[in-house]
Amino acid sequence: MKPEARRSWVWVAGVAGAALFLAALIWGPWLLEGRHVRDKNGDLSSSAGIIITGLRTAVIAIAAGAIAALGLWYTHKNHELSREEQVTDRYVEAIKLLGSENLHERLGGIYSLERIMKDSEKDHATIIEVLAAFIRTPSSDQWQRDLGVDGPSDEEGDMDATVALAVDVSAALTVVGRRPNPDATPIADLRRIDWSNTDLEHANLQHVDLTGADLRGARLKGADLRGSDLTGARLRGADFQGAHLTGAGLREVDLRGVHLRGVDLTGVDIRGLRLGRVDLTGAQLRGADLTEADLRTAHLRQADFTDAGLSGANLGAVDLTGTVFRRADLRGAHLGMAHLVDADLREADLRGAQGLTTEQLRLARLYDDTKIPKEFKAERSIRERIKECKAESQWRETATRWREEGTRHEPS
Repeated sequence: MKPEARRSWVWVAGVAGAALFLAALIWGPWLLEGRHVRDKNGDLSSSAGIIITGLRTAVIAIAAGAIAALGLWYTHKNHELSREEQVTDRYVEAIKLLGSENLHERLGGIYSLERIMKDSEKDHATIIEVLAAFIRTPSSDQWQRDLGVDGPSDEEGDMDATVALAVDVSAALTVVGRRPNPDATPIADLRRIDWSNTDLEHANLQHVDLTGADLRGARLKGADLRGSDLTGARLRGADFQGAHLTGAGLREVDLRGVHLRGVDLTGVDIRGLRLGRVDLTGAQLRGADLTEADLRTAHLRQADFTDAGLSGANLGAVDLTGTVFRRADLRGAHLGMAHLVDADLREADLRGAQGLTTEQLRLARLYDDTKIPKEFKAERSIRERIKECKAESQWRETATRWREEGTRHEPS
């Protein structure tokens, strides 16, 4: 509706409201209480004035309350409009600062946008898009200005060195990472970004879209990539040691040669991937889906595959010493020549596993609830191994309980 038409309607509504108020004030009391203010002869009773005055006072009070409520609503709307104008002005100024040639002004613009994002929930999506665009498209000489270098060298020995992010890009990435409620805001779009050989140690990359990103040789130690989408990303030579990849999307990713030692990969979907030479020593793969994944030559010692799906996975000749497979689905998995020394198979499902031998099972930790192929159930050595593991488990539980009780009773 145009402003002129809106003002016309406001005038019409005001005149109609005033007319209605006068009518209610003059004739309302007679319509409501007319029969009570006259006696049997039709004359006004002695209490008529009191009744009429009281009703008219009530009508005036109701009208005054309605006007006050309307005034409060109008004040609130004006306050909201004023606040919106202030937010808009701050937003425009912050955007101008982002385009500045001065590093400190760009940083000021980035942190101004963060403040706006905290103050105005409905602007979250817009600000995330702006900061993501700023991260994706830094000025060509920005990193040279901020780092004081002439650019990456092509000389032998320099190509493997990681390059730090520009100061303002790092700041924008930090703001995106610590945005309020990252699960609810839109995912930051950093698709196909080139961060090869970049130092991203401990970077906050939660819920970031890194589809097709170039992260070859990147340093991502301790980085937080929970909920991020790495579909089709190039990761050859990237170092994810100690990183958090819970719920990350890793479809169509070549993880060969990627350092994932101690990484949290809880719940990731890496079905059918080839994981040759991938270092997953001590990695957390709880609930991960590795159906038909090729894990030959991968380093999996002491990795945790609790509740993981490994149906049809190829674990041939892999060193699985100390690996945890509690409640893991290993049906149909290839385990020929795999080293299962102290591998925890409590409640694991090994039915239909291929290449499995008695010698392998005798070295693993078996329990009554371990689902092993039928041909091994009747073997005496397997039954004895189950008894040994059960007795050892009970001893460990008792020792732990005694230690906890002793700690509680220690004098403070």
